[in-house]
Amino acid sequence: MQHPRSRECVVARPRGKDNVQYKAKEREEFFRRLDRGGTIRAVAAELGVSVDSCYRWRREAGISTPRGKNRSYTDEDKAEFFKRLKASGNVSLVARELGFVRVTCYKWAHQAGIFTGTDTRAKRAQFKALRAAGTPRSKAATQVGVDQRSAQDWDKDIKQFTGGRIYPDRRVVRYRQSAILKTVNTPRKAYTRGTPVDVERLETPIDSRFLNLDEREKIHDLARNGESMRTIGKELGRSPSTIRACLLNGSERQDRCCQLNATRE
Repeated sequence: MQHPRSRECVVARPRGKDNVQYKAKEREEFFRRLDRGGTIRAVAAELGVSVDSCYRWRREAGISTPRGKNRSYTDEDKAEFFKRLKASGNVSLVARELGFVRVTCYKWAHQAGIFTGTDTRAKRAQFKALRAAGTPRSKAATQVGVDQRSAQDWDKDIKQFTGGRIYPDRRVVRYRQSAILKTVNTPRKAYTRGTPVDVERLETPIDSRFLNLDEREKIHDLARNGESMRTIGKELGRSPSTIRACLLNGSERQDRCCQLNATRE
């Protein structure tokens, strides 16, 4: 008995030079879906086309973004870094003074066997020995050189990490943001909504690689008028992926733009 599905005629998708018109429609559909905010790999999977072909279409359309080159450092740069590190002992401070990448500076220091972090294991062992000998907690903390809160945690075998604490029964307690800022005298307000905004600072371009405030406002205006990401990118000379990131991740930036518009009015 013949299976019913064997009677169906399966037509393979034509490829090659004999189907130029079909490929043109396929390419047009690719850009239409890409303008709606889809990624290249996702659109390629939806259309059933090669990812390499999609990247080639984008490159031929002149909307690809060239990759930036990694910063290179000379031996003189490294020598100057270690010279200043020996004097200050603070990797982050030296990296900021020289304008170097902080992660790279930490990598150099660690490869050279330099660790600037404070190791409290020796102090903790000394504190435990004093407590075992009957020394009061406050006096033991003073002799070791730690604060009373750390001494209390050491007494209870509580371990601290960035943003939380680990108790002896393996409970992990993470700090709340409000509790962290409660002990900060001058907390940063850069990421807090509703704070006063420096108009002059907002309008100052950081670098030509980044979108300035005028470009962001124009992107949102054009998007509200129904323009596609590709059209906006061509008008501003930017990649559609940059336009997409501005529209999707710019909720807080849009709030700041609204504050700036209110200030201008």
